[in-house]
Amino acid sequence: MNRKARNLLLSLGLIAALAAPAYADINFVNGGFENGNLDGWTLGSETNGGTTYNSAGTGLTSWSPGTNGGTAVQVMTPGADPIVGINRSYNNNSARVGDATAWGYGGGGNQYNWISQSATVTGSDPGFLYFAWAAVLEISGHSYSETPFFEVKIENTTKGTTIYDYLRYEQDSGFWSTVGGWRYSTGNSGSYPGWYVETLDLGALGVQVGDVLNLTALARDCDPSAHSMYVYLDGFGGTPPPPPGVPEPATMVLLGAGLAGMIARRRMKK
Repeated sequence: MNRKARNLLLSLGLIAALAAPAYADINFVNGGFENGNLDGWTLGSETNGGTTYNSAGTGLTSWSPGTNGGTAVQVMTPGADPIVGINRSYNNNSARVGDATAWGYGGGGNQYNWISQSATVTGSDPGFLYFAWAAVLEISGHSYSETPFFEVKIENTTKGTTIYDYLRYEQDSGFWSTVGGWRYSTGNSGSYPGWYVETLDLGALGVQVGDVLNLTALARDCDPSAHSMYVYLDGFGGTPPPPPGVPEPATMVLLGAGLAGMIARRRMKK
């Protein structure tokens, strides 16, 4: 094998080693929605009057419960949000909870929409949980409790504790950026406006191997109606979610293996 081929193989091996996690800490099924559907997730929606709908996400790319229109949950591909301009996904696909049409107006669907899933912490130690999200709302000008709001919450159901709870209303200051009559979460990622990329040290939060964590993300339109709220979710799992356009770690390993195979075949021919 010549030096050039040997160096390439060494580089591919390094990429594979860096891409593969040392152990699986926690595995949300289809946590980055890379299956192109809502497999593994439980979907929920509730009317202003209290009628609740639930569905398994298996095989679904979107879900519109009840008879009053609106999209409660939908898988989104990369691209700009048509209203505020932020990326619709942090990696290749995301899920949008809620939509841009408020309940009660023009087939606007239900007032509350949510998505949830439980996963067990595995591996040699609890490790870390990574995920990304972004929120968008229509400015209502209502009193605090009547404005649109969202919540991303992670509970340790084994111990009965909450390890992450992000709840924001329209009037919460220092959190939103404004575009016309809409607001979006400013985010903590300078390269991807609107997106919060979170890293939770599970051990430091009292989580142990074997504990079950439950994730719920909820978006609520304003209480009087006419103003909408939706949230994008992406990358829930034990490895950091890559930014848009960067392959998932498993994909990088497969690419490396494929290139290594091509080099080996050329060498055999020589």
